[in-house]
Amino acid sequence: MDIRELGSIRKEIDELDRQLANLIEKRMELVNLVAGYKKNHNIGVLDSSREKEVINNVLSQVKNPELKESISSIFQSIMDISKEYQKKKISINSGIKKYALIGEKLSHSMSPKIHELYFKKANIEATYELLELSRDEIPHVLTELSLKGYSGLNVTIPYKTEIMPFLDKLSDEAMRIGAVNTINLDGNFTGFNTDYFGFGRALSFYGAEVKGKKCAVLGSGGATRAVVSYLEDNGAELISIVSRNADEAANRYPGKPTINISEFKAEGYDIVINTTPVGMYPNTDKSPINREQLIGAGFVMDLIYNPSETLLMKYAQELGIPNCNGLYMLVAQAMSSQEIWQGKKIDDEIINQIYREISHEN
Repeated sequence: MDIRELGSIRKEIDELDRQLANLIEKRMELVNLVAGYKKNHNIGVLDSSREKEVINNVLSQVKNPELKESISSIFQSIMDISKEYQKKKISINSGIKKYALIGEKLSHSMSPKIHELYFKKANIEATYELLELSRDEIPHVLTELSLKGYSGLNVTIPYKTEIMPFLDKLSDEAMRIGAVNTINLDGNFTGFNTDYFGFGRALSFYGAEVKGKKCAVLGSGGATRAVVSYLEDNGAELISIVSRNADEAANRYPGKPTINISEFKAEGYDIVINTTPVGMYPNTDKSPINREQLIGAGFVMDLIYNPSETLLMKYAQELGIPNCNGLYMLVAQAMSSQEIWQGKKIDDEIINQIYREISHEN
């Protein structure tokens, strides 16, 4: 190749660069329209499935296999720049508050709908996103999201305990339970556990009194701690832990009577609470205990909300035992998070309205 050929190639590259600049400008104008739509409909910026679809479509047009990796990197950069542009348009320039749920698998989460209903009722301009994270992102995520303008986060499995070392402060109930599901990013990174309050509000909604009552908690995992802490704080006379491994449960909850789940009988218990995932979609044909074991219970609460009626609840219904699922608790814990982020009490009637709307949709 001589100098004249090099000059010709460079001119061709320059012309292609001008065409690319025009195409990228048009693309960003469309991104701007997308940002406007997301702002008006309280939709989060991140859409991982859409990103993958775009990259795959682009790579399907590349004929030279040697260039696929480089072209993939270029378009990933374009996608990243587009996301940052959208975030600026949605939040920084408009003053919209940003919140998110972080976890590992979030595609079926009802949290965005619940929080969006609250934003609408409270006339708050805000977005609520689902951010799926890998474990290696946890150490840096709080700082990164704070810098990007997020005001608060919810946390779900499996990161409720893993996020704790990176917090500046814990509320009393979060410290006692050993898990957080809500983080305030304004100022210090402070962790809270609103499952505690959501559970209590759900019991009140259904008229289940705790003080002086005998309670059996099915399960001994993370969700159990919030339930047990609330029952302790509100004067339950007896709290029995019912588990597949009673010895292990005894170590986790010292001082509490523990019962192997196969030997458990609900007779004499005022409240039975299921904190296990047994019976959750898609395994809806299962129950942590059988129908005969449930005989004699005064009230049954299943923290599962999908399906809306679990097999355990069907047993309770057949036996004439008042019962409920965990949907009200889900709504109530979300509103407890909002109380932390917004710095004000939310009226119970607002929570009830959101619960009724969510129930109607599901």
